[in-house]
Amino acid sequence: MASHAGPSLREIAKVARVSHVTVSRALRNDPSIPPATARRLQRLAERLGYRPNPLVSALLSQVRSRKPRGDHRVIAYLNTWWPRATWESCNTKTGQYRGAERRATELGFRLENFWLREPGMTPARLAQILKARGIRGVLIGPLQDQRERIGFPWEDFTLATIGYSLHEPVVARSCHAHFRGMFRAMDELIARGYRRIGYITSRDFEARVNSLWGAAYRLNQHRLTARDRIEPLVFSGEAERETLERWLARVRPDAVIDALPGVFELLAELGVRAPADLGFAHLDLPLHLKRAGVTGIDQLWEHVGAGALELVANQLYTNTQGVPEHPVTQLIEGVWIAGATAASLAARPARAAASRRVRLPTG
Repeated sequence: MASHAGPSLREIAKVARVSHVTVSRALRNDPSIPPATARRLQRLAERLGYRPNPLVSALLSQVRSRKPRGDHRVIAYLNTWWPRATWESCNTKTGQYRGAERRATELGFRLENFWLREPGMTPARLAQILKARGIRGVLIGPLQDQRERIGFPWEDFTLATIGYSLHEPVVARSCHAHFRGMFRAMDELIARGYRRIGYITSRDFEARVNSLWGAAYRLNQHRLTARDRIEPLVFSGEAERETLERWLARVRPDAVIDALPGVFELLAELGVRAPADLGFAHLDLPLHLKRAGVTGIDQLWEHVGAGALELVANQLYTNTQGVPEHPVTQLIEGVWIAGATAASLAARPARAAASRRVRLPTG
C-alpha cells in the first residue's frame, strides 16, 4: 500500500509495466535508460504523487560515490573562542552548545568541539583534519571577534551558524528573535505603567544582534509621547559606572531595558533599587540574574543551538554543501520572565512615581 508520502518505486513500476530498477534509473536520469522512456516514467511518477525520501537519497548518493564515509555521523562545532575558559564560563555559548549536542544525539549524529585558536591550529589545518576524517557537517559557533574573516574552504562543507556574528560568508543560521524580544520587553513595561523607558547596550552587542534590538527600541519610542522618548545609552565597550550615573541623572528614566552584563550590579552600586527606584528588564537573562528573580527575556539558548544543528543535519540529508544562494534564517522566540524588578505602577499615585525618580543619581 502506498504511504502518505506517495507510491513506492515498485508501485510505479507495476503501473508502467517495467521493473522497479528501470524506474529508479529513470528517475535519476541514468544514461542506460532511453531519454524518451525516462521522461515517460518521470511524468508518470509525478502524476502518481511520488516524492523521494531524502534520507534514502543521501545514503544512496554516498554509496554510489564509492568514497570512504569516514566519521559521517560527526558534525564539527567550529569554535573561535580562546582561551577555552572564556567560552566555558559563558552561559550563553555553553547553553547553545548543549542544545546542539543533545539534538545531534537525537538525530543520530555526534557533535565534536574543534578549537580554531588552539596553538598550532589554522583554518587550513582544521579543514584538512575534517576532510581526512570524512566530516562534512560544520556548525559555526558565535565568533569571539565578529570582525574576523576566517579563511576556511566553506564550499567543501555543509554549513550553519548560531547568531549573526559570522558576517562572511552568509550561511543558514539559527537566532533568537531579538526584534520580538525588545518588543515584548517594551510591551510588558508599558503595560505596567512605565513611560520613560531607557535602553542600555554597546556597539558590539548591537552588531551581534544585527541591530535588531536597537531598531525595535527606536520603533517603540513612537508609542510614547515626545517628552518620554529617550536616546539609548550605547557604550563602546563594557558598561562604565560613571557614564551610567551621568546618563541616569540626565534622562531620568522610570525603567531600563538592558542588554549588557554588569549593568544590574552597577545600578546596585549606585544605590538604585529595582523596582523601588526604577523598573529593570534584561534582554538576555544570565543564570545568576534568573536565580535572583530579575525580570527579562530568557532567550532559550539550548533551543537556538538545537535549531542550528537541525539546519546542518537537514542539508546533510540532501547532500547540500557550500555557501547557499538563498540562506535561511531560523528565529527562536524567547520567553518573558516576569521576575520581581518591574512592578506595576498602575495603582501608584503620581507622587509615588515622582518620589522614585528623586532617588536616582543627580550627577
